[in-house]
Order: sequence, then structure tokens, then C-alpha cells
Amino acid sequence: MAWTTICRSEEMPAGSIKRKRLPNGDPVAVARLQDDRLVAFHNECPHFKGPLGTGAIRDSTIICPWHFFRFDLITGRAVGVGESLMRLKLYEVREQDGEVAVAFN
Repeated sequence: MAWTTICRSEEMPAGSIKRKRLPNGDPVAVARLQDDRLVAFHNECPHFKGPLGTGAIRDSTIICPWHFFRFDLITGRAVGVGESLMRLKLYEVREQDGEVAVAFN
């Protein structure tokens, strides 16, 4: 497993989202929740590949801006419609030495 830096820690206040392509080409988004936890997720909605990283964060969920599907950013599970059908890919994320980084294969 390799790590790639997304941004400096100070660039991610609570409620912010950063988007980037991983070196393997995968689109990823990293969000800092209001409780200061960092979460990293695939930046394409499993429903129709909408840009999740431009969606709204509510508590520990994100809402897709295209069709308003909601995903839990801790578990990856869909909330409400499509709960058993869709799952959001999550990535390991760390904050170390003033940088936010995501793991990928």
C-alpha cells in the first residue's frame, strides 16, 4: 500500500472537502467532519457517478448533488434509498507531520 499527500493539514478546516486524483487515477475526496475526524472516499457516487466531493456534508454523511443519495462517510453505506444495493468505497486516511494523506493500491 502506498500513500499520497492530499494537502497540508491547515488547508482542511472542519466542514471542508478536498478533491484529487490518486496516482492510480482514482478520484478521491477527503473531508474533515465537524468533530475533526478525517474521512476519505471515492469521489464518484455509486448511483450514477456524480461528483460526491461537491456534495453537502451533514453530520457524518454526504449528499450526492445529482440525485440526493446520502452515504455514511464512516461505514460507506447508503442511507435511505438503495441501502442494500450501494456502498461507497472508503480509503484509509491519516494526518501526520502537518499533512493529510490517503492510502491506495
